Amino acid sequence: MATAVIALANVGVGNVSAAPAQPGGCPGLMVYAVQGTGQSSPDADPSKDAGFLSQVLHPAITAARGDMDRAYVPYDAGFGGAVAGGKVPYEQSVQGAVAKTLSWIKDKAAACPATKFGLVGYSQGAHVTRIVLNDIVGGKAAIGADKLALLANLGDPGRPEGASLFPGKPGQTSPDPVPGTSGANVSKVVAVSTTNAPGGGIAPVGDVEDTSYQAIAGRYLSACTPGDLACDAPANAPLARLVTNIAGQSELNPDDPIGSLSTIAEALALTAVKTAVPVVNEDVQAPENNLESVSYQPRQTLSERLAVASDPRTPLPSVQDALSAVIKVGTIGFNAVKTVVQTVATPSTIAAIATAGAANPLAIVGILGAKLGQAAVTLVPPATQERLVSEAFTAFKSEFQANSDLFKVSSLLKYWDAAKQHTSYSQVSATPTGQPPTKLIGDWIVAAARDIAGKDGGSSNSSGSGSGSDDFSWLFGEGSGSSTLPSLTTTSLPPSAATSEPAYPWELDTSSPSAPAETVPSGSSPVPQSTPPGGASGLPPFLSGASQ
Repeated sequence: MATAVIALANVGVGNVSAAPAQPGGCPGLMVYAVQGTGQSSPDADPSKDAGFLSQVLHPAITAARGDMDRAYVPYDAGFGGAVAGGKVPYEQSVQGAVAKTLSWIKDKAAACPATKFGLVGYSQGAHVTRIVLNDIVGGKAAIGADKLALLANLGDPGRPEGASLFPGKPGQTSPDPVPGTSGANVSKVVAVSTTNAPGGGIAPVGDVEDTSYQAIAGRYLSACTPGDLACDAPANAPLARLVTNIAGQSELNPDDPIGSLSTIAEALALTAVKTAVPVVNEDVQAPENNLESVSYQPRQTLSERLAVASDPRTPLPSVQDALSAVIKVGTIGFNAVKTVVQTVATPSTIAAIATAGAANPLAIVGILGAKLGQAAVTLVPPATQERLVSEAFTAFKSEFQANSDLFKVSSLLKYWDAAKQHTSYSQVSATPTGQPPTKLIGDWIVAAARDIAGKDGGSSNSSGSGSGSDDFSWLFGEGSGSSTLPSLTTTSLPPSAATSEPAYPWELDTSSPSAPAETVPSGSSPVPQSTPPGGASGLPPFLSGASQ
């Protein structure tokens, strides 16, 4: 079985070539959506509105009337088989989607130099878009940050700790204009000011702490319902991130427990190596290169080091660092051997062994045992023992403090219904008129597309508090009154993709509550949901309204 590292080195190679092509044409705004765990597959149709993010993009593409296009990035959307969908490990799934998204951006930018881009992600897909953003800002993509019109994430595992709705712009309730536009329309998209979820994303520390998003602050939205463990993980719980990172590199197949244990063991082994070397080189001190002078004074808690080391992208120690650790341990060990030899191999001991061996060979064991015990006391004298015990207690106390949120009852109660919070983004209020984040983001996309096209908006939209209208009335013509959107035949995902509402990927129980149908306030025009050719059973549960 290929190791997690080998798998990561080859991520997405097969899927990139086999997946369907993105839509053609050169829209003013091209939006790429990356679905959550179990909501996509490598052969998913990029143009079909299905899955959780269809609640954002179907109304938007209809209302934009040719000012934009959208495509759902097809990828494994797996978590090692722990939930329905792809069997590949989470980390491999994420990196495959990142490669696909960057490839599509490169192709579209080459064919359509004037096109602006938008990214929308949910759950695992939000982790993907955060990494893509980091690559764009870091100069690793075909476009610069000025070509990125917007990024909107829901339940983002890479959400910065305690971030506001628009990370980097605390208190802001409307998006910034798309570069090169007046922003006349996006300024009318208004969110409600709420208390920020205090935690951060459950993704590896490097993704959560990456500050690349500041380059587009005001055009990056990260919606996070408090208690959603994906984006609101406890601030002081590196062990929780360690467990998630290890699981994310593993194949978790209940039908193959031995294979599952094998991949977990591989991830743990690499984590141990990446942790041990810096601990020896940085945390263990021995000024005199002997056990008497050994002290443990960690610069980071062990769990914090493990959380970083468990990220598969954390490189293995260099040869120089590894040799330094080996030499350090070896020198201390050599001096320890010298102490043992000097204590045990004395003339009197040798004479006693020789005498006893002639009459009673078993007596040698007792003589050596006594001498070795004496050597052990010499190696670690009482003062050293007391100091090491004290340092061990201090280290334990630091570990407890570093993971304090794991032990707080108030923190645990907050996450009692975390799976429900993770699927709440089509239900919870995010605007002054009570619309959910899915509607807020859809309105933003349409407004951005209209600004890019140079069209001025005539009235407030559903997100704001202006006229009280729940739709972009100007999209349907002046004085048109209420209007219904064209009908849609919603196509279910291909057989290889799950159609159920995604749950937490690390939960082995794949059942999760379906999202209730979106509540539309009186006076607005609902998006019609027509039945596909196969009947209502062909619809995902959260679109059909069926309960699971």
